[in-house]
Amino acid sequence: MTTPERAPKAKAGKGQAVERRNRDKDVISSATSVMSERGYSATSIQEIADRVGVLKGSLYHYFSSKEELLFRILSESHRESEKITQDVAALGLEPLEELSEFLRRECIWFLTNVNRANIYFTESGHLTGDRLKQIQRSGREFTQHLQDLISAAQEKGQISIDLDPVLLTRYVLGSVNNVRAWPTRSGPSFSKEEMADAFVRLTRNALQATS
Repeated sequence: MTTPERAPKAKAGKGQAVERRNRDKDVISSATSVMSERGYSATSIQEIADRVGVLKGSLYHYFSSKEELLFRILSESHRESEKITQDVAALGLEPLEELSEFLRRECIWFLTNVNRANIYFTESGHLTGDRLKQIQRSGREFTQHLQDLISAAQEKGQISIDLDPVLLTRYVLGSVNNVRAWPTRSGPSFSKEEMADAFVRLTRNALQATS
């Protein structure tokens, strides 16, 4: 008696792959929303599953743990920042103009992704091991890129050389990180572009070398 041959498993079709990517984005979006509202420690996998509209067990098909969710939120943010860096560098601008365009796009990113930015600055310490090291390394690379642009602009005489580039980098970094707090419910409202342009103008005025 021979054993009947088993039919080969069907490969995931294009539609299934797209559906999985979309669901993956839904999970990330829902996790970001819950963590922003409640904080990492108070966030439960059950609450994220409820937001997505799936059973808790189904959520583990996409992510193995709450820490992995946090890591994905932060690492995707860094990847988007790296894309901004690459796109601006490809424009072939002078150092001060490259710095200005880089900061303008970063400001718009912060203003568009306030929840993710808040999670980065308040919850990244919950990561452990290699995940924490990777996020810290990405943060250092961002800071170094900013410092390199400032140093290059100083060498061109476009930014004052009166202060060390490390101090100038800390000033600019602290400022751009807090742009996410600019939107307010009281007083006049401004578009993301208006706020980003204002930030760049203020920063250039503070850094530019005087003739």
